[in-house]
Amino acid sequence: MATADVSEPTGTFRLLVVAAEEISGGALRDAVREHVEGREAEVRLIAPALTESRIEHTMGDVDDALVAARERLEHSAAELGRAGIEAEATIGDPDLRLAIQDALQTFDADEILIVAHREGGPYLERQGIAEAERDFEPPITELFVERHEDGEPTVAEVEHVGPGQHRADPGEREPESRNLPPFSPRDLIGIVVAIVGTIVLVIIAASGSDDLSGDGGLSSQSAQILIAGGMALINLAHVVGLTLFQTVSYRGVGPDLFARLSLYGTPIAIVVSLLLD
Repeated sequence: MATADVSEPTGTFRLLVVAAEEISGGALRDAVREHVEGREAEVRLIAPALTESRIEHTMGDVDDALVAARERLEHSAAELGRAGIEAEATIGDPDLRLAIQDALQTFDADEILIVAHREGGPYLERQGIAEAERDFEPPITELFVERHEDGEPTVAEVEHVGPGQHRADPGEREPESRNLPPFSPRDLIGIVVAIVGTIVLVIIAASGSDDLSGDGGLSSQSAQILIAGGMALINLAHVVGLTLFQTVSYRGVGPDLFARLSLYGTPIAIVVSLLLD
C-alpha cells in the first residue's frame, strides 16, 4: 500500500504498536520487548479511540472513546518505558484500520504489532484487524489478551501474518481502488447527508415566500437563502475534505467540528427553513 511522507530508510527497525487493548503486566511487556530486543529500533505507539457500539461509531460520538484511549495510551507508554522502550505515543482514529493507515503515512513501519482483546472488545475491533491483514504491506503480529479477575493480563493467543497482499488466496483478494480514499460509516453517512441536505435546503429556499416583515427585517425567503448558503459552504468543505484530503490525514479537531456541523447541522437547518415558510 502506498504511503506519503514516510521516514527515510536508515536501517533502524521500526515497530508500530497498536494498543487496542491496554499494554500492562509482565507478559505483555515482555512480548513487545521481544520484537525490539537486540537491535536498534524506533517504536510508535497508537491507541485507537475505539467506540463500544455501532451507533457511537456511526454518529461519531467518540468523546468517551477518546478519554478511554488517552488513558490506555498513557498506561501502555508507561509500561513500555518500564521495559526500556521509548515510543512516540498518539491517539488513533476510532476506526482501527484508519488509525493504522494514518500512522503509516508518516511512519514507515517494518512490522505492525497489534495488542487486542481475545474475546469481546470494542465495536469493529476484530473487523479492523481483518482489514489490516488484508490491506497493509508490513508483516503483522497479533497478541490476543485475556484478563482474569484475580491476576494480570496474559497473552492467550499469538497470530503472525506475513507481508503483503499474498496473504490472501487469489479469490479472496479485493482490488484496491486508488480513486477514492477509505471511508468510515460516519464518513459515508456524512457525505449523503451533506449532498441531499444541501439540495433540500436549496429547494426550500427557492420555493419560499418573499413577504418582507413589517419592521424592515429579512424576509423569510432571504433567511432561507442565507441558511442554505451557509450550510452549503460547510457541507462542501466537509465533502471536499473527505474525498480529496484523506490521504494527508483529514482528522483532528477541525475536521471533527465540520463533520458534526454537517451531520447534525444540516437536518436542523432543514427544520428551521421549513418553519420559516
